[in-house]
This record gives sequence, C-alpha cells and structure tokens, in this order.
Amino acid sequence: MIFSRHVTALLIKFVMIAIISIVLLPLFSQITAIQAFVIALVLTIVAYLAGDLWILHRYGNVYTTIADVVMAALVIGIADQILHYTMTITAAGWIITLALIAFGEWYFHKYLVIPMNTVGNEPPV
Repeated sequence: MIFSRHVTALLIKFVMIAIISIVLLPLFSQITAIQAFVIALVLTIVAYLAGDLWILHRYGNVYTTIADVVMAALVIGIADQILHYTMTITAAGWIITLALIAFGEWYFHKYLVIPMNTVGNEPPV
C-alpha cells in the first residue's frame, strides 16, 4: 500500500512538472522538449526525495514549496548551463515556470499529507 502511494505520488508529480517543463522551457529558452522531459524526470526524483519525503513532514507546506522552487531553479539552471554553456532561459521564462511549479507543488503537498487510513473511509453523510 505504501509503495503504491509513492508510485502514484511520483507519477502525479512527474506529470505536473513534465507538462510545465515541456510546454514552457522550449518557449522561453533553447531547451528542447526532449531535454525538458529529462529535466522534469531529474527534478521529480530530486524534489520528491529531498522535499516531499524529508522536508514536508518536518517543516510543512510553505518551506517545502520554497525548497521545491529553489531545487527547480537549480536543476533547470544547471541543466541549461550544461546543455548550452550559458543561461538561455529568459526572465519571463523563469518567473512563469517557477510560479507554476510553486502553485502545483503547493497543492501536491496537500495531497501528500492526507493520512492513508482516511482515504475512502469517510463516514456516510
């Protein structure tokens, strides 16, 4: 049960980050859709392990969302530097991409903190 919850959470997080990355990064930088897909995969794993499994339950949603945005900026920035030897993403690209990731992560964290034993066991109305 716990394993399937982690798999489900990872899939939800990956789909959210992948959609944002694949749509926005090619629009605002020289990052291709394939590169954005790989960036989304790396970011999902890093942010889930560091943010969602470690920070969220210790410090709460606000700090975890901030940490996720910082991790997203670092992963995207480092990947852009490695791929193009310079920063190609525009200021608007940074703002829009990181704002949408923050918005998505905020609600994703709310999903994560739902206790497993209460889902589907609500009392009848």
